[in-house]
Amino acid sequence: MTSRLQGVMLAAVLLLALPGVSAAAYQDPHVNVIGLIGDRAILRIDGNQVILRRGESSNGVTLVDVVAGEALLRIGKREIRLGMGKDTGGIAERGSGASIEIVMNGNDQFITSGMINGRVVEFLVDTGANSVSMTTYDADRLGIDYKVDGAPMQTATAGGIVKSWMVTLRSVQVGPIVVKNVQASVRDAPNHAPVLLGMTFLSRVSLQQENNKLKMSVR
Repeated sequence: MTSRLQGVMLAAVLLLALPGVSAAAYQDPHVNVIGLIGDRAILRIDGNQVILRRGESSNGVTLVDVVAGEALLRIGKREIRLGMGKDTGGIAERGSGASIEIVMNGNDQFITSGMINGRVVEFLVDTGANSVSMTTYDADRLGIDYKVDGAPMQTATAGGIVKSWMVTLRSVQVGPIVVKNVQASVRDAPNHAPVLLGMTFLSRVSLQQENNKLKMSVR
C-alpha cells in the first residue's frame, strides 16, 4: 500500500470518527430536473422541490444558467448539465418508468409544482375533480384564450354552479411526467388558486398512496 493511499484512508477514518459526522454528510445532494422555463429551473434536491432562478442556490446547489434546454448546475466544486427529467444519478428519464413522489402537507393535501403549456403552476391533486380545473385569473396568466378556444359550459363547485369553459391544454407536466392534449375547465373566478389536477390527467397515470406519500408514475 502506497503512503498516499494510506493517507487518504486515514483521512476518511478521521472524518467518520468526528462527533456528529457521517459519510452521508460529505455526499453531493441528489438533484433531479423536473422543469425548465426561461431563467428558472424546478429541481428536486434530496426529495425537496425548489424553484431556482439563474444565480440562486439551495441546499448546496446553484443554478448557473439555463441553456439549450439544460440546467447548468454547480454542486460543490463541479459543474454539470442536466436536461429535463435527468438527475445526478443518471436516471428518471422522462418517458417510460418516469415517476414522482408528492408528500402530503399539513392540511392533508398533495400540492406540487408543475407546468401547463410550458409555464410553471401550482397543482393540487384532486381525484374528486372530473378534469384539470383553473380559475379565469390563472388562465389569463397562462395565456389561455378560453373565450375564443373554449366551449362554454357550467361547472358545479362547492360554492354552487359557475360559468366555465372547456379547453384543451397542449401539455400538462408533473415532475418528469408529461401528458399531451389534456382537457381542462376554466372557472369564472377572478382569484388565484392552485390548479386542480383532476381526472383528465390522473386517469392517464398510475397513482399509489402510502401513508403521507403519493407516487405518480407513467402507465
